[in-house]
Amino acid sequence: MNEPPPIPPVLPHHEGTVNWHGSTVHVQSRQVPRYLWTTASINVYLDDQCVLQTGGKLNPTGSSSATFNHDGATHTADLSWGVGIWYSFPYELRINGIPIIASRVRADNWYMGLIVGIVFGTILGVILFLLGLTFRKFLQ
Repeated sequence: MNEPPPIPPVLPHHEGTVNWHGSTVHVQSRQVPRYLWTTASINVYLDDQCVLQTGGKLNPTGSSSATFNHDGATHTADLSWGVGIWYSFPYELRINGIPIIASRVRADNWYMGLIVGIVFGTILGVILFLLGLTFRKFLQ
C-alpha cells in the first residue's frame, strides 16, 4: 500500500514579517484621518518598536527613510511603496541598502475610508434628490 508521506506541521506565516539580525521586522499599515481618511501610513517595526512611519502621504507612490539604532550601530531603513488597490499597498523595505522584504500590506482599519465614502455619498445623494424635487416644482 502506497500511502503519501505525512505533511509536517508548519508555523503560521505572517506576511510582512521577516527576521533580520536576530530581530523581527514587521510592516503594517493603517488608514489615518488626514485628507478625510483617504491616506494610509505604512509603519515598520523592529521588535515591536516603530522605526519608520510614512505618516499618510497623499502621493499614490513614494518612499520614506529613517535611521535607527540596533545592537550599538546606526542603520537606515528605506521603504518604497506603489499604488494601493482596495487598501492594499505593494512595498519594498531596504535596510542599509539591502532588500529585506518586498510584499503587500493591507491597512488594518481599511473600513474607515469606506465609511467616509458612504457618508459623503449618502449626503450627496440626498442633496441631489432634494435639488431634483426643487427643479421639478419649478418646471411645473
